[in-house]
Amino acid sequence: MKKWLLGLGTLLIILGVLGMGLSLAQPPKSKLKLQTHLIADDTKRVMSKFAESIAAMSGGQIEITLFPVGALVPMKDVLEAVGKGALDIALIAEGYWFKTVPVTEIAQGLPFSFRSLEEAKYFMFRKGLIDLVREDYAKHNVYFIPYETYPVGLMTKKPVRKMEDLKGMKLRAYGIMADWLTKMGVSPVFIPGGELYTALATGVVEGAHWGDAGPMYIMKLHEVLKNYMIPEPVQGAWNNLIVNGDLWKKLTPEQKAIIETAAMGCGTFYSYNETRLLSKRSLNDMVSRWGVKTNTLPEDEIEKMMRVSMVMWDDLAKKSPTNAKAISMLKDFLKELGYIK
Repeated sequence: MKKWLLGLGTLLIILGVLGMGLSLAQPPKSKLKLQTHLIADDTKRVMSKFAESIAAMSGGQIEITLFPVGALVPMKDVLEAVGKGALDIALIAEGYWFKTVPVTEIAQGLPFSFRSLEEAKYFMFRKGLIDLVREDYAKHNVYFIPYETYPVGLMTKKPVRKMEDLKGMKLRAYGIMADWLTKMGVSPVFIPGGELYTALATGVVEGAHWGDAGPMYIMKLHEVLKNYMIPEPVQGAWNNLIVNGDLWKKLTPEQKAIIETAAMGCGTFYSYNETRLLSKRSLNDMVSRWGVKTNTLPEDEIEKMMRVSMVMWDDLAKKSPTNAKAISMLKDFLKELGYIK
């Protein structure tokens, strides 16, 4: 009996030590702060499922608290804040820091390169754009995760049915869209979102791009702009996640897989679908209740606008070796699709 008790005691001690070892092997809980470039309501719509999924899949080991634009860090400082670890993760609209991370100007979406969002996703994930963007962000101690692609449309006071209709217009624009519009005779003006409605209502500008119909509807642009151009000039702008590089290295392979899987499921699929349906409903309401007209460009006009855009592609390729690779890959892909020769 004594031997049996002694053996049992030894076994319990061994199991206790093993249990302690298993407990010690568990990764520490991570409580992460994620700030978006979106207002509070849109942050909840776009990112809540992501945070909930990560908590569930990690068994509570990773908890993410969401913050809307500017809540923790001014938008202009987000890249630096993530790189230095002052902010764990951010959701950003690609292209905001194109002067610092050149290839993101391509990920911002090039006018009339793709004809669908499916093509943009394929180019990102299967043709290798993801690797080039990660290469550029890594120089700033940031890990890049694609989240959600979307179109960028154009609403104007006067109808646009051909390229020449844009000439002489004064439009709210920035980034690659502003460069493209300039080449077609537009005078671009950058106006912050909070001032855009007033600028349109008072005639400071005659039109604007602001995502596509869904975001435009939320901004109430349909109250002052009565023309929506189809197709949207950009198919494949991106909202993406950037993660502090040191934090990413500390995560286990399982935790990394959880975050990337959640981004794919909740961004590339769930939020993507929600946003696409929001835009369809919004455009329908604009047309049926607000008198907005959709103006569809003929194929020859699309080709003319695409040729203007292609001039910009060559300029972009000269900005960095990564850009040159990305533009070369883009041209090869568009040749496969039969869009260019």
